Amino acid sequence: MYKKFKDKLHIGSPASGRRSPSPNARNVGDGLTRWEILLNTTQTTLAIAKESVAGLPVPGLEAAIGGLLKVLTIYQGMKANEEAIKSFNEAVVRLNDNVAAPLKAAIASQPDFVDDDLQKRLELFVKDLENLTKRTDTMASRERPKKFISSQDDFGVIQELNRELDRIVLAFISRGSIGAEIEARAAKRLAQTLVCAEQTRLIERLPRAQARHNSASRVGANPCFQGTRNGILKEISAWIDDPSTRPIFWLSGMAGIGKSTIAHTIAEQEEKKHRLGASFFFSRDEAGRRNPHLVYPTIAFQLARFDSSLREPIAQALEHDADIGLAIMQKQFEHLIAGPLAKFKVPAKTILFVLDAMDECGPLDEWSPASGAIDILSRWAIELPKISNQIGVALKVLITSRPELRIHNQFTYSPLRLISQSFVLHDIEKSVVRADIELFLTQRLADLAILHRAREPWPTVDEVHALALRSDNLFIFASTAVKFISGANAGIPNSLQHRLDRLLKPEPNETTSAFAHLDALYHQVLQDAENNLKENIPNSKETFCLVLETIVLLLDPLPSTSLAALLSLQHDNVLAAVQVLRSILVIPAASEFTEPIRFFHPSFYDFITTPGRQSGRFFITSAEGHARLAKLCLETMHSLLKRNPCSIESPWSLHSDISDLQARLDGAAPNHLRYSCRFFSSHISLCAGCDGSLEQLFDAFCESKLLMWLEMMSLLGDIDGAINSIQLLKSWCHNTLNAKPLTTDLVYDAYRVLLQYQAPLRLSSGHVYTTVLAFAPACSLTRQYGSQLHVPYVIRGKPTRWDANLITTDAQTWLRALAYFPDGKRIATFTFGGRITVWNSSTGAEISSMCGPGLDSYRIELDISGDGTRIAVLSQPFEGRSQIDIWDATTRALVSRIDIPDDSELLFWRFAASPNGRELLTLSKSSILRRWNSATGEVTSTYPLGVEDWISGTVSRCGSFIAIQDRDSLRIWKLRDDDTFTLTQVLANKIDPKSLYLPRVSILHNQRVIVLMDRASYILWDYTTGQELNTIKIPTFDSMAICNEGRRMAVVTRSSVLQIWDIESGTMLGQLVLLTSDVKRLAFSSTGMEIATISSDNTLRTWDISDILPGGCSSTPEMAFHDWTRLEASRSGTRVIGFCDATDIVGLWNIYEPNYSRLDFPKPLAPIAMSPDGSCFAVDIPHYPEFTELIIYETESLEHLHTFPFNDPLHWSSRSGRSIFSEDSRRVATWVSWKKDQVDTGAIKVWDIHQRKMLYEDTFPMWILGLAFFPDGESVVVTHKDGHLILHLLSGGDNVDTVKWRPPWGGLFAECTVPDGVHFLFIGDNTRSYLVNMKDPSQITEYVDSSFVFQFIETRSGYEPAFLQCSPMGNLYKRSGDSRNLLCWLPPTWRFQSVSSRSAVWRGSYLIVRLGNGDIGVIDIDALSK
Repeated sequence: MYKKFKDKLHIGSPASGRRSPSPNARNVGDGLTRWEILLNTTQTTLAIAKESVAGLPVPGLEAAIGGLLKVLTIYQGMKANEEAIKSFNEAVVRLNDNVAAPLKAAIASQPDFVDDDLQKRLELFVKDLENLTKRTDTMASRERPKKFISSQDDFGVIQELNRELDRIVLAFISRGSIGAEIEARAAKRLAQTLVCAEQTRLIERLPRAQARHNSASRVGANPCFQGTRNGILKEISAWIDDPSTRPIFWLSGMAGIGKSTIAHTIAEQEEKKHRLGASFFFSRDEAGRRNPHLVYPTIAFQLARFDSSLREPIAQALEHDADIGLAIMQKQFEHLIAGPLAKFKVPAKTILFVLDAMDECGPLDEWSPASGAIDILSRWAIELPKISNQIGVALKVLITSRPELRIHNQFTYSPLRLISQSFVLHDIEKSVVRADIELFLTQRLADLAILHRAREPWPTVDEVHALALRSDNLFIFASTAVKFISGANAGIPNSLQHRLDRLLKPEPNETTSAFAHLDALYHQVLQDAENNLKENIPNSKETFCLVLETIVLLLDPLPSTSLAALLSLQHDNVLAAVQVLRSILVIPAASEFTEPIRFFHPSFYDFITTPGRQSGRFFITSAEGHARLAKLCLETMHSLLKRNPCSIESPWSLHSDISDLQARLDGAAPNHLRYSCRFFSSHISLCAGCDGSLEQLFDAFCESKLLMWLEMMSLLGDIDGAINSIQLLKSWCHNTLNAKPLTTDLVYDAYRVLLQYQAPLRLSSGHVYTTVLAFAPACSLTRQYGSQLHVPYVIRGKPTRWDANLITTDAQTWLRALAYFPDGKRIATFTFGGRITVWNSSTGAEISSMCGPGLDSYRIELDISGDGTRIAVLSQPFEGRSQIDIWDATTRALVSRIDIPDDSELLFWRFAASPNGRELLTLSKSSILRRWNSATGEVTSTYPLGVEDWISGTVSRCGSFIAIQDRDSLRIWKLRDDDTFTLTQVLANKIDPKSLYLPRVSILHNQRVIVLMDRASYILWDYTTGQELNTIKIPTFDSMAICNEGRRMAVVTRSSVLQIWDIESGTMLGQLVLLTSDVKRLAFSSTGMEIATISSDNTLRTWDISDILPGGCSSTPEMAFHDWTRLEASRSGTRVIGFCDATDIVGLWNIYEPNYSRLDFPKPLAPIAMSPDGSCFAVDIPHYPEFTELIIYETESLEHLHTFPFNDPLHWSSRSGRSIFSEDSRRVATWVSWKKDQVDTGAIKVWDIHQRKMLYEDTFPMWILGLAFFPDGESVVVTHKDGHLILHLLSGGDNVDTVKWRPPWGGLFAECTVPDGVHFLFIGDNTRSYLVNMKDPSQITEYVDSSFVFQFIETRSGYEPAFLQCSPMGNLYKRSGDSRNLLCWLPPTWRFQSVSSRSAVWRGSYLIVRLGNGDIGVIDIDALSK
């Protein structure tokens, strides 16, 4: 490469003898000048002359000739040196022109594609060339005598220069091709650009709020006025700059005092220093900015833009879980904030986060009205120091809020106090604040004076001072006052003074309220605005009040155009009504009508909606206003909602597959419709009393638009919002006396729909008219909207009513304990991995989790404090002391740990019903009752009872009664007024010494104590009188629970039947077959109408038991549960047979008839078979170990037709087999495979059913995998591990054709079908199947993704298999050839495993699946395929 590089640039050495003579003097013939020819000739002549005179007797002649010859030689050397220097300089120029200069230009045009190393090499290369040029220029510029004298030395210098040039060029290009290097760099840069673009695309998908300090939602927000707030700004800045200070700064203060302005100033300041990681400015007036679930995604989005080293891990989190932005806040923080920050490697001293107006953060959920801010605060408190220490960066959080008690307590009593410092803004000396306000007023009013050309001096110093005094140190007063005065009409003389005078005028009824002057200011603004309304607006004052009320009560601000549409007003009239309120509202310019109208400050909302403030006639009654807004929303939806608003071609299309869905939504769902859909239920729930017109509108909505609303919420991607809306409506209907029964039923049905079908509705809105109406039970919803079903494809299997199972949540690990919260809206569980998880009991969504005790505890129990703020976990290990961990349910922080004394194995413990609900009671085996302070983990009281050899015990919820059962008696203690216990009753309750079950004692609220003697009976006592009230026998149970009021008991029997018993009377109130097995624990909700269970399948379920109780819809158990392990069907699919392994029952169905027939068999059954025409079926009954009977039954009458014995002795230790009918239903074949002495053996018998005789029998030394009749019924094909056999039954000739080859499958069982007499399909015990040509077994067509649920479809080229597959998410696909089409979505109980041999069958046009309730489900595949 280097030689080519030099040759191309003509770089040479004078030593080579190649010179570059002047092109001006060259001859064409030989390339030499005339002077060079003469010089050469002279030199040659002198050389000959010197040789000739050698030896002549002429003294000095030879020396003279030699000297002359030497001179000529030196001269020639000088000339050569000159030419070499000239050539060298030309080469250096060419290097510079051809290499250095183009590279410099390329680098200048695309600097990102050249790394620092190449840049430095190029700069050094140019510098070295310049140095060489200087040296050669110095040599060339010398006078000729000097050149002549130093000719010999110059030759060496020139050689050295050539070597130096070689070194310079080699040093530059030695690392490879420069072009390739730049291309590689460009490719790398392009790859980085593509990766960055993909990361940006992922991050752009994060749900987020416009809550940054400089976002569009905060138009009108400004930093502190120059020269004001210097003290607090310096203190906060010093805190940020000092890495040794605490990481959290809490700035608190009353409303309007300027907290947000200070936060805004700090955010701007730190952004300029590149230290602002993220900012979030809360606002209760905007749905996004008050939503706590958007805080961490919004911060993560800003962090990704803050630094590229944070962008990558955030994008990785989204790539791993695209919905992490929708997860619970705990997971959001772990994956979007804590994880990326822990990987932050860029050297930085400080990263600041600003969280403003934390008090305006909304609730996490409907059950916790104040937990959003607390969750955020506790999360930062727990994680911030750990992350900061890990990465060596000072992570600082500036938090501002009003001094609300819930937030104040966090900074005062929680772990947050250890890592935070506080500053109370309204504690600043009033004179300092007033001076700042005066400075602000002086400058701003001076600007107005110039603008209005007011006569000087205006305003006077006294007027400014008086106005500042009226501000009461509230900056919002000063800011609003300036805006109010600036609204003066410039064309009216002294208009500024008139407005200022109105503000300074003493109020006749001034109060001592901290907001008195601010209230007066707001009232003045409203009064002035009302007086200045344009007279040409119809009903201007009414319009003004309506628009103002709407803006105040909107739950999310709207643009003026949308506001006009919602109110059915002209846009100009709305603008005219709000233009006069510019001093309190942010009103976008005409070019920005898409931006919403907002308040400048939330203090105006407090002023106009809080009773007792000075709002006067402008006071807004929230309940009435919300009722009016609810009606407007309902009217909007009634007018604009329609089916398929986005014109989606297929109802099965996924939202993610519709590229222009957002554009379609923009056209189909204007802002006021979206607002109505999202918030109408909230407005209804905020109404007070009955409103007849509202109820009528709501009734009409439920009866005609409910499904369209559900469809729109799916399109908007807000199914969670739909669930919350329906829950609000359900509560409203329950509390409304005049609620229409149909409306109540429709709302409840919609609630159940959202719970059961939320998964598909999140993916596609078309499921509303397909899945929901197809699978929902007969209910008010399906009766009201049944005609809108897209395709009626569910033939059988729809439940007759809503299942009692409300939610089913897969915890994905072993659940060991559970407990309801007192509010009934949450459930806590403890898993095998030591994790405590809190779930939403209405939706099954995870709310939060925390790490509990380890795995070595054999006893784990949960209890919740009476106020719902504490979770207690008892862990009793195999070795060592027991302990109780107390957790804060909101912050997930460990509050305390109670170590149980060594001598105190606990037999009972619980939270006491103390005033704060946080006192803990323990009863030890040493008969000591202890009271504990759960906040500190300390014992507050100890009560030794002195009982030995006792079996079980309990303490009443209030802790005033104790019951202890020993071998001979039940003893009752009562707490006396002197804080001691006295024995009040000794009840004769003797325990059977042979019993393996230790009795369980429970004290009930109604002066009763119940003793569960064993798992089949209990005794009820009155502990005040000592009277035995009842002894009740109950079914043997595995788990039980008693409801809170102590009147009902729930037990789950060993056959998975939930029974509810009235404890007092001993009568069973109702029972329910649970569609789950092995229930480990259960618990009542606070209302007693719901029960939660945890099972060995790692699921948490909740059950509605209201229907099975007296007065409910049903008090009888559902259909007996049969798990049909195998299904078969006739060719048409209308006749179905099922076999239950557990109960030895055969069920038979006609899919069009509601009931089914059953046959009970006394012996275990082998697989069953049904004839293709459905007229009969076959059952194998083995008689171990001698023989098997194949019994044929008529399907219609269940008449026994014939018994065919299978008399060969069989060894059943390893056996498989099956029976199959011929296509004409006249013959039946049975095959069996078994191992005997490690040898595979297979036997086949074929019978004619009508003639009742055997046609064929034989035994083969092979393990048979499958068997199928040829279409004509004359032959069968038998597949085995080494090939296949063709058995000619009635065709004569050679009876058996054996084809040996090695099939490409494995396994011990398969399905085998012959569609055309030439091919057979072999379906192995995996997802692969093979279509084999029986004439040439080498011709095999492999189907990689197949299923046991299949049938052959005739095509132009012959028969082709088609497969039905069910994905884990419930999507049903039809695969044929290379195509896979989505047919529908299946509910969990309808799903089947594609690799299971007979969990579902496809015959004719019907898919038949076994359901979890003992019935079958039938779907018309042809209807779905059209």
